[in-house]
Amino acid sequence: MESNTKLIEDFIFQLRKAENTKKAYQRDLEVFNRYLSKVNISMDDLTQQTVQLFISSLENGSVKNTKGNRYSPSSINRIFAAICMYCDYSNQRDCTKEIDINKPSHISKQAPKSIETEEIETIRLRVANSKKASSQRDLAIVDMLMLTGIRVSELVNLTKNDIEYSKRDKLYYIHINTSKGDKARKIPVNKDKFKYINRYLDSRNDESEYVFISNRQSQLTTRSIQLMLKEFDITPHMLRHSFATKLARSGNDLSMIANMCGHSIAVAERYTQPTDKQKAEAIAKAFTLD
Repeated sequence: MESNTKLIEDFIFQLRKAENTKKAYQRDLEVFNRYLSKVNISMDDLTQQTVQLFISSLENGSVKNTKGNRYSPSSINRIFAAICMYCDYSNQRDCTKEIDINKPSHISKQAPKSIETEEIETIRLRVANSKKASSQRDLAIVDMLMLTGIRVSELVNLTKNDIEYSKRDKLYYIHINTSKGDKARKIPVNKDKFKYINRYLDSRNDESEYVFISNRQSQLTTRSIQLMLKEFDITPHMLRHSFATKLARSGNDLSMIANMCGHSIAVAERYTQPTDKQKAEAIAKAFTLD
């Protein structure tokens, strides 16, 4: 319904959130709008039963995503959170009370999806040999995400002034000054590991302040990096998770991992969660049955 689209736009406009967050809320509310449009219900005339039926439709798979797949529990909870915010804004709070919804396990209890060392080297080789004009830059992006664990939103805002080299330590320090939750931090990277990032920067003859730029010498967007990595079947989050998981598996202190990732210790604990493969290997090692 066009009227609902206008209501969503008005709600999004008044939100004091980052642009990416606003877009996420808008996408989730449009899912709700498409459901409501089938029965011509206005978002200013909701009931608890309407919201419950929608959530149940998401959970039983009768409402699917744009790829034709069922929504995951975490996606359903995210959509419901957007509805709750809208109902709070439109004074319809009772519509979201006592909604029966399956809660996903807490993020700290989930083993994050990361990439094994062998896979990373294969991906780096594919990127370097992609025949694209941007292959040198793309490899530098993969290395920066892998070596620092920074968020893609932090990467696109990274400037040359944020990179400091210490001759004494033979380390590059990556300064993250604007971050989620405003947690400024500094990440050290060994000089030898920085080789391909340096090669990319040395190849530049532009005056842009940003570490990574587009072919038109403008600042990259988070979306452009996501699409580039998608060609190699990875995401920025997977590289970030791999960074933290490697540190955790090496026996590093959780407080250090949390500090470098800009996480709380509770969230950093998820990187110590064993994968299904690790569980299977542990069982096979413990029980030698012929």
